[in-house]
Amino acid sequence: MLLHLTESSAFPGMQTTAEAERVYWLSREKAAVKAPAEIDVHAFHDALGLMYPLNWRCSEDGECETFMLAEMICGNVTEIYARIGIRYYRIRDYSNLDHADILARVKEEIQRQK
Repeated sequence: MLLHLTESSAFPGMQTTAEAERVYWLSREKAAVKAPAEIDVHAFHDALGLMYPLNWRCSEDGECETFMLAEMICGNVTEIYARIGIRYYRIRDYSNLDHADILARVKEEIQRQK
């Protein structure tokens, strides 16, 4: 038995509904972003061993390193970890950030807390 449709089942305003849903999910993604928070060395290394790190980077002098988890929290937001010297941080932000952007956000937070 075959079903043959001669007219669209899309109702007027479907585009409006799709756009509203897109805006909703973008707002959820934005709400998932969290500022850098200092963590201890154990939490940093636990996260490093949790799963294969995504975009692991280290500065040439070895003073700073960053990585992110491959699992997303919401949309394109993931947990990001950074080490600057002997201080460790966890950030929840967009997975398209590069090493320099991550370090800049952490340093901004350090300056803001002073």
